[in-house]
Amino acid sequence: MLIETAEVAVEAETRPRDVQALQRRVALKRRDDPGVSGVVLLLADTRHNRNLLRQQGKALCADFPMAPRGILQALAEGRDPGGSGVVLT
Repeated sequence: MLIETAEVAVEAETRPRDVQALQRRVALKRRDDPGVSGVVLLLADTRHNRNLLRQQGKALCADFPMAPRGILQALAEGRDPGGSGVVLT
């Protein structure tokens, strides 16, 4: 039986203010750990963060293109999500 392993990084934020700084920080982490297959940006499900996603969604989508439902489903099944995305929790 072949067991596939994947390394997925998680960046958790409660109230991000500067999207560009967040993107740079995540990009540096990905650069420093080339074994990471994707990054899950975990945001608190608050009014501020929902507004941030509405306003900055296009900018974040370039770095986090996967839909939350697909990421959560893959992780629940023990699979590599195959990319990065934003999840509100």
